[in-house]
Amino acid sequence: MRLYLGALVIAIWLVSIPLAVAFVPSDIEWSPAVTNLLYKGDNISNGDYNVKAVQFPGAVQGRQDVYGNWLPEDNVDPMVYLEVYKKGVLIKEIIMTPASEPYIDPDYEVKVYATGFMAGNAKEWIYQFYNPWAKIAIELRAKPTLAVTVTTDKSAYTSSDDRVMIATVTIKNTGGAVIKNVDVNLNIGDLNLEDGRTELLHNNYLSIDKGASQSYSVVISVPKLVSQKLYTLNADATGYDVKDIEYRSPGNLSLAVSPKPMDPPRVTISKSIKNNIYLKDTAYVKITVGNGGTYDVYNIHVNDSMNENFELKTNDSLQWNPPLLKPGQEWSTSYPVQPLSASPTGFTIPAATVQFMYTNITSSISSQTTNVIVNGPKIVLNKTINKAKVNITEDVTITVSISNTGNIGTTAEVKDMLPAGASLVSGPTSLASTYLEYNKPLGFSYTIRMDTDGNISLPAATATYTDVQWRGAGRAVKSSETPVIMVIDPSKVPPPLPTVATPAGTAVKQTTQAPQTENAPEITPTPITPGFDVIMATSILIIAAVYRRR
Repeated sequence: MRLYLGALVIAIWLVSIPLAVAFVPSDIEWSPAVTNLLYKGDNISNGDYNVKAVQFPGAVQGRQDVYGNWLPEDNVDPMVYLEVYKKGVLIKEIIMTPASEPYIDPDYEVKVYATGFMAGNAKEWIYQFYNPWAKIAIELRAKPTLAVTVTTDKSAYTSSDDRVMIATVTIKNTGGAVIKNVDVNLNIGDLNLEDGRTELLHNNYLSIDKGASQSYSVVISVPKLVSQKLYTLNADATGYDVKDIEYRSPGNLSLAVSPKPMDPPRVTISKSIKNNIYLKDTAYVKITVGNGGTYDVYNIHVNDSMNENFELKTNDSLQWNPPLLKPGQEWSTSYPVQPLSASPTGFTIPAATVQFMYTNITSSISSQTTNVIVNGPKIVLNKTINKAKVNITEDVTITVSISNTGNIGTTAEVKDMLPAGASLVSGPTSLASTYLEYNKPLGFSYTIRMDTDGNISLPAATATYTDVQWRGAGRAVKSSETPVIMVIDPSKVPPPLPTVATPAGTAVKQTTQAPQTENAPEITPTPITPGFDVIMATSILIIAAVYRRR
């Protein structure tokens, strides 16, 4: 029995001896402490660990000194009884005094110690003031943390333009303790090292202190591609802390490698026309599409339009679909046009457009616009009146003007007609054939009298002139606008307003109504051209005599 008890005691003693550790305790690094003031029943936590203040020395009797301050009858030796928990499981019960060493668990994962106690003569030890405390700190073992990054000298690469890329792997210890035996590998996938030595992708470091970093670079060949491709560089780092616990960290970078940019298609389109012509001329518009690039051009569509001052002398539409153009080939077409008006400053000829495809890419370009001067006369004929509203038998003056805004003179004559219900009072109604220089307007005026009321539309004046296209008898005709005159008959007075009955006894204010023709202008008869009435009467008598003979 005694032998059994002795063996049991020895076994218990051996169990109480910490197991041999594979690290040197002095190598352990601790993270910053978490500290708190604990009263009875309070606790403090840090990570997985929790410390609770369970008990303090008991209360004692007190006394007052000569100043009235309360003091314990005998000084108390401060201490605190603590319970240490890990993940809620009690792992240690300890008593801390001001002289106690920190408690460190056998695995060196946590350190607990007191940083302060209440004084032995504090009144809080006395029964009626009893409330002792202790200031407790918890430190956790500091651990390393690996952070791996992969960078390159450029964010994207292009075949032919870029020959190599430089990839750099950086390993940083962002934790709170040293890390040892750090092994790093870089996986470049389908890419190849410039010098082919794959051992350069691996590196090893004996240790990396907290906050420190290490890096190395490799030179990778940029591949030759025909289409863009995405590559990923993957790095992996492994290291160990002082307790030989392994830590891993990956890092990667994706980058694009593009093929050599394609040459532009170099398709051209031109639209040409003689830039100085005469009004009589027929001009030809020529459109040319050329392929000066290195690719076939297909699905070609050419669209054109013409200035409205030109007449298209063909029934063809201005749209074409040329065949495929190989590098160096051209396609062209032409069509005739004739100007409709002269312009010394020229008309703008709109651009032609070509849409096409190359290597399954759709593109389009336009030609340049051009300016065409058209030489010739340009007749401007105007007909105006001096009054738009008149009374019947009142005179109206009509002015007809003709000008040549072109750059070539012409022979022109102008004729005008009287409207029905009007008589000529004075002035000529035509301009005899004369040479009309450009920018030197001519004209005439005459006076008529209207014999009927209503809205009278005057006939258009007409000008006949020699165009550049004709010689001798050939003529061109230009018409003016047709002004409208409102003719009022003052004798047609509106009926009087109806009389409103006035109740008896109501005062009536006498007013005099002005005649309706008060605002009408006073008519001053103008003598008709002498002999005009006699001529009209004689003509009527002759017509009557001829009719009776029949």
